[in-house]
Amino acid sequence: MKLSTITMALALAVSPVLVLAEQYIPKVGEVFSYKDISQDIYAEKAENKKNDPANSIFAAMREKRKVDIANPNAPQAFSGTDLVQPEFNSSTSPWQALEAVFPSDWDGIKAASATELAQLRSAVKVKTVMNHPDFKIIEMALAPGALLPRFSDAAPGSFHVLEGAVEVTVDAETIAAYTGTSVKLESLSQRRMKVVSDKPAKILWFRWAPAGDQTYLNYGYYLTGCNFHAQPLEAVMPADFEQWDESERQRFTHLQHSAVAEPAKDSFYGVQIQQLTAMKHEEDSVLLRYPLTPLFSNEKDVQWLDFTKIDAKSFFWSKDAAKGGDLLAAWDKIVRMKGIFQAKVPEQLYDFNMSYIANGPKGKYVTHSHATPEFYYILGGETQWLLNGETYTAVAGNVYFHSPYWDHEMLGMKEGTPKVAITGSWSPHGDRSVFAKPMVFTEALTMQASSAVFSDSFNFHDFKLKQGLTFDTKQSLAMSH
Repeated sequence: MKLSTITMALALAVSPVLVLAEQYIPKVGEVFSYKDISQDIYAEKAENKKNDPANSIFAAMREKRKVDIANPNAPQAFSGTDLVQPEFNSSTSPWQALEAVFPSDWDGIKAASATELAQLRSAVKVKTVMNHPDFKIIEMALAPGALLPRFSDAAPGSFHVLEGAVEVTVDAETIAAYTGTSVKLESLSQRRMKVVSDKPAKILWFRWAPAGDQTYLNYGYYLTGCNFHAQPLEAVMPADFEQWDESERQRFTHLQHSAVAEPAKDSFYGVQIQQLTAMKHEEDSVLLRYPLTPLFSNEKDVQWLDFTKIDAKSFFWSKDAAKGGDLLAAWDKIVRMKGIFQAKVPEQLYDFNMSYIANGPKGKYVTHSHATPEFYYILGGETQWLLNGETYTAVAGNVYFHSPYWDHEMLGMKEGTPKVAITGSWSPHGDRSVFAKPMVFTEALTMQASSAVFSDSFNFHDFKLKQGLTFDTKQSLAMSH
């Protein structure tokens, strides 16, 4: 079969059970179960390369990776403090004090609002679940009816709502945000959140150092494993796949903005406003870094990618992955992916990019790497994660950091359960001084609603993913044109 037919076509009917052999490698278009093969066929070995119908493509990527790593003018591998731990286990780490996440004048806040602060501590849970010098991921839970008063941050960022209904205000615009809503947070914008659902709101807060080195983006993506065409029937994603339970998905709605009561100028919070004004004056040229990025957006308005038609500039891996030709048609069957937020830099690429991604059960994403730093925040499934020579088990709440050029691969471990995640990348080595600047609260803390408490059974990582998906091993969809 010619190389141009590497579509990994799955036949329209199930073939007879194959004889198990340690080094059996299915041919292009052959139907098989994950039970019929050894996982060893995906390893970068001479025998596998010899029998891999896409080896000429992967061999070129392997060689390019060697050249790029050795090139002193190419983006360099991370070292020193940039090499943070590869895995973060949020589900086993405790919630942190507000002071650990919000660098602010907490002595002043306590002096001005001691009772209100005590209630805020009970109504809001926070913790940094990935802490890189360039980039932070923060889990934030707000109890029913909780109010996080207006505050400002020098670091640009984004909120992403995982669950609950929240009134979100950014400067003078307010929306009702639901699962799947992203909110752009420009440097020193003022943001405020109030939960309006009868259950807690779960939010991911991403913060990054702006104006990073964009040569890391789109520089190199390298598939270096073998036999990526050999994907089992069990890995085929159903046509009706969605990330979230349909009852949770809802587009945001614009609300009439209501100004909050402004504090007296000589009060603690009035002084905070003056401090913010001074900070804005100093940073006036960079207060609107991402004018092309909408303030509010929702995943429901974005379609899953058609990998066969993807723009080479859409994602950091697009240009090199396109060299696989018809290989991309396979991804349409075993992968679901959509870009949900991008902090676009005018006339450049981006400072931060974020996508939903899901991989079919028992599917294998063979060894690969890239120059772009990347993270995965796991929402569901159980996945064997091989990263830089170590093996991990990825479950909801885990975060994985892929440093430039680190080899990584994934294998779904549970039949009928896809890996579901949020993945993203950023331009590294940006202006890290933004993380050292104080956050300022420009609204006086208030008494929280009586409902703003968490039950003892609250579990942040019990995400409302879509249930009832059917992965029928007796049905297969052709992966050919």
